Amino acid sequence: MKILENTEAFPPFKYYEDVEEKFLNFKPRCRVLPARHFNDPQMHFSLKRKYEPGEKGFPNGGFEVYGPDGGVYSFALNEVVVHPFALGMKNYFTKTINVDKEKVSTGVKGKRGRPRKDPSELKTLPVYKPTGGKRGRKPLDFEVKMEREAIRLEKAKKSGGKRGRPKKA
Repeated sequence: MKILENTEAFPPFKYYEDVEEKFLNFKPRCRVLPARHFNDPQMHFSLKRKYEPGEKGFPNGGFEVYGPDGGVYSFALNEVVVHPFALGMKNYFTKTINVDKEKVSTGVKGKRGRPRKDPSELKTLPVYKPTGGKRGRKPLDFEVKMEREAIRLEKAKKSGGKRGRPKKA
């Protein structure tokens, strides 16, 4: 399948030539690929209707196609093929270069991952120096502790031993 450009017509348009038969089996609502969008195969075009030569509006025949935006586009008969993705050809547009790479053996068995760093390049960790102080939060003074306990006991007496929201007085 080749894509050529007709520069004699205005505006110039792209079309397919030497198309295989499997790309010409059109069914209603099947996914199609217009020649002008061949380089962007992710765009979704679907077939609305195929017109034979001489039918209304298409003297040379053609296609009406739903575009990705929902609009209807018209193409000539040789401008549209069935999308390769619709035929199950998922890797049709991936480019593969058939270059035989020779594997060169260095004699050393390879390991996965990043190679080890040289021990001289490693950073040294800072040495822990004890400061003699205690860690964490400092304890409350005895007087403050006793005040808070008294407030807690007073609240407990008011509640009558029940939890939750107090009753309205």
